[in-house]
Amino acid sequence: MATPRIHRLLLAVGLTSAAALVLTGCAGFSSADSGDSADGGTKSTVTAALTAEPSTLDPVFDTNLQSLNVFENVFDQLTTISTDGSVGPGLATKWSHDDSLTTWTFDLRDDAEFSDGSPVTAEDVVYTYETAMKDPKSNLGGYMTAIKSLDATDDHTVVFHLNTAYAPFDRQVTLVSILPKAIYSKGAEAFGQKPVGSGPYEVVKWTHGDSITLKRNPDYWGKQGTYENVVFQFVPDETTRANSVRSGDLDIALLGPASVSTAKSSDAIDVVDTKSNRVIYTGFNATAKWLDDADFRKAVSLAIDRKAISKELMAGTTEPASQLVASVTQGYDSSIKPTEQDVKEAKRLVKASGYDGSTITLSYPTTTLPQIQQLAQSVQQYLKAVGITVKLDGQEFSTFSANWFASKFAGLYIYAFAPSVLDADLPLTMLTKSGGQGYAKNAQIDSLLAKELAEPDEDARDADIAQISKIVNDNTYYAPLIADTYTYGVTKGLDWTPRPNGMILFN
Repeated sequence: MATPRIHRLLLAVGLTSAAALVLTGCAGFSSADSGDSADGGTKSTVTAALTAEPSTLDPVFDTNLQSLNVFENVFDQLTTISTDGSVGPGLATKWSHDDSLTTWTFDLRDDAEFSDGSPVTAEDVVYTYETAMKDPKSNLGGYMTAIKSLDATDDHTVVFHLNTAYAPFDRQVTLVSILPKAIYSKGAEAFGQKPVGSGPYEVVKWTHGDSITLKRNPDYWGKQGTYENVVFQFVPDETTRANSVRSGDLDIALLGPASVSTAKSSDAIDVVDTKSNRVIYTGFNATAKWLDDADFRKAVSLAIDRKAISKELMAGTTEPASQLVASVTQGYDSSIKPTEQDVKEAKRLVKASGYDGSTITLSYPTTTLPQIQQLAQSVQQYLKAVGITVKLDGQEFSTFSANWFASKFAGLYIYAFAPSVLDADLPLTMLTKSGGQGYAKNAQIDSLLAKELAEPDEDARDADIAQISKIVNDNTYYAPLIADTYTYGVTKGLDWTPRPNGMILFN
């Protein structure tokens, strides 16, 4: 249960955010017109908010959600994730694997073209993967460590040779946007400003600091884009997003927890939501003094009241998290329950550790996560209540993301993982495998990760993944905090459906 001091903090945060929503003026955006067609019918232009601006439009180097929202509208991938979370065809019409799960064959459609009119071939697929795999600065390459090599056996067939069994490989390839070799090879930097893809939309312009404008690709091989034009507006501030969708300046906006109740009272918008793939967690630099002690890490986890955070700070839009994967993700184990707050036991563990009151840094990104400043303050207060001194270190998102990829946090950190592939292997491999983005080193976890990847039976694979989650919790390598819900304000009557992987797609 939240202490009185922390309860007051959480309550004040909710009231302050709600007041800001009412009092702050709506921001006006100039990038898009009203979007109505000449006859007053279906909108021709839809404007959607991104919570941050992409660092580049080159899929090789940016893998954050705000960038993926653009990429999945502009590029094609070999396979796709459907609204129900299943894997479906993309550029590949069918695929198969051998018994060892180490050789995967993808048959490509023969009618796909890039927006410049050139055909998409197996050579483009091979070039895309090899470019990301060979460039040490490529974030995308981090998703390809299982690939040993790949070949184009003809214009429409690609064969992947893996260095290990990989059961969810058909999901993994949804992360990789296919590039046109003939254009990309002329200069990646220029490509990253105005890319060429084979998706349902193409990039018209990128106004830095403001928006990215797309137009429908009339020659797209698949279902045509719903709207003629799409504008992705960069709106990191939660209150501004909420005000702007209510005023009509935005058509789609991810809402912060404090904005939901007010948005529901508006006659101009619908509020739609879906359980998300995102889990917000506290991470530990387990090599740092004090945090290298599993019992001390457990004290940190026990100090935090997840129920109070979900109910009060997040206004009931989240639920306490029990593991690093959300309930919509393959591998989630419903038998694992969230850690209950236990202040008495946390204090005992802190005292037993010999902790001397040294300041421990808590890093977090200042944007992209809901109520993040207030969440960091709440965690700081919870830890203070059990005797742990914490200094807050808010970082600009791009800086924080770079530090996360490089494992350069001094102490504690708050972040989230939202695997767009909706499979537990990606977050567990990146966060818990020895040598990954996390600080955990556990031979049993490493062994189980290898085992689940080689398991073609989903139930048996889920059981292996559940064991990993239990080991993570037993050793408190992470302290999962809350499982998020994606809640959007949407212009009333707009033809659009939210997805559990957070993608804003228009076809």
